[in-house]
Amino acid sequence: MSSVSRSSSAKMLNYLNYISIALVGLAICVSTKPEEVAVDSLDCLENTCTKLDYPDSSEVAFLTEEATRELRAYETLILHSSKLANLPRKIFLNLPQLVELDVLECELQQIERNCFEGSRNLRRLNLGGNLLRVLDSKTFELATQLEELGLSDNQLEDLPSDVFLPLNKLQKINLSNNKLKTISQYSFSKLGSLKSINLDSNQLREVPGDLFKDQQKHLTQFSARSNQLERIPSNIFSEVELLLLSFNPKLKSLHLTANIDELQATNCGLESVKLDGRVVGVQLEDNLSLKELKIFHPDNLEQLYVANTNLTRLDFLSKASKLVDLDVTGIENLSDLPKISSAKGLERLSFTYDNLTSDHMDMLPRLKDLNYLEITHDKAREIFIKDLDEDFFVEEAELNCEQLADLLEFVELPKDTTILEDRLVGDPRAPLRCGAA
Repeated sequence: MSSVSRSSSAKMLNYLNYISIALVGLAICVSTKPEEVAVDSLDCLENTCTKLDYPDSSEVAFLTEEATRELRAYETLILHSSKLANLPRKIFLNLPQLVELDVLECELQQIERNCFEGSRNLRRLNLGGNLLRVLDSKTFELATQLEELGLSDNQLEDLPSDVFLPLNKLQKINLSNNKLKTISQYSFSKLGSLKSINLDSNQLREVPGDLFKDQQKHLTQFSARSNQLERIPSNIFSEVELLLLSFNPKLKSLHLTANIDELQATNCGLESVKLDGRVVGVQLEDNLSLKELKIFHPDNLEQLYVANTNLTRLDFLSKASKLVDLDVTGIENLSDLPKISSAKGLERLSFTYDNLTSDHMDMLPRLKDLNYLEITHDKAREIFIKDLDEDFFVEEAELNCEQLADLLEFVELPKDTTILEDRLVGDPRAPLRCGAA
């Protein structure tokens, strides 16, 4: 045989081998597609269905017209306590009226794009408590009317940057209790209606500065508690009603320029906090290393909790004329405390003093609206209550510890807490002692 013939034969053999390999590969791909399994009946109590068990990822259930006949009167469908490796198909084709779908604790691992065919009325989708690790970039491409999306308590480690892009009506998303280490600056791109974002209990170290560029003026709530955040870009927000950053032990410094209705950043590693914009409520308790707090517009401040910090000065207190609630317990040498007498409407006050700062007591007669006063001194705690609501007067009824717990919003009282009420002159009753034994 000539060399040319041998060469041609070799090329033909290689070509056939290539075809064989390709066909085998195609067969493998085809075999990995889940096989449809018809579901003709469901175990449901009204609109809550359980025991739908298809745990094999090679199978996907599809709900037949017969199975869904009894569910057509409901706008909400709940699949619970089942074993579903794949989200069932044809849910919305046979139940087009559905406004809400909850698939909870069903060991869900995969979501196919075509599962949302016919979901023209779907507004709320909750897939919490499942085993989702990855999402395809086209997962929600057909769920364009979604307003609320819940993906909490899964095992998501990463998100395609464009996975939420089709959801231009989305207002609320919950990604808490996953394993996210990073989040793309484009994750919420173009979602101009988004108002509430929950990233609690992930493994995030930072938040991109442009993450909310499309929600700057109407973000209602952002929560990233219990992460590993090391910094928050100062101009990441323009306005936000509720900002929750507590339990981020690596967060040392916080400088924000936004207008904020309420900031909660308790139990962090904060050493310095600077708030340039308008703030109404600030909660920074249990930041044991916090030495610096600057609020540049204290005239809007109504609530300030800085218990158990290392602060020694709060220069802005003299200008906090709208202050209603102040907690500075655990700070014994706070020299600015008498300045709060400028807050004529102060209603609740909690503070600690020692004999060197007893001048703090001189301000109390000037706080005419004060109806809750808690003073810690020499490791003792005293609570004074007055001006209770019109249905309950201390002067006219015996106060017991159970009633007191209700009045204090279920605060657990420590052992040997002493309660001194407003009483009529000559009242023979002794101070009330409550608290856990």
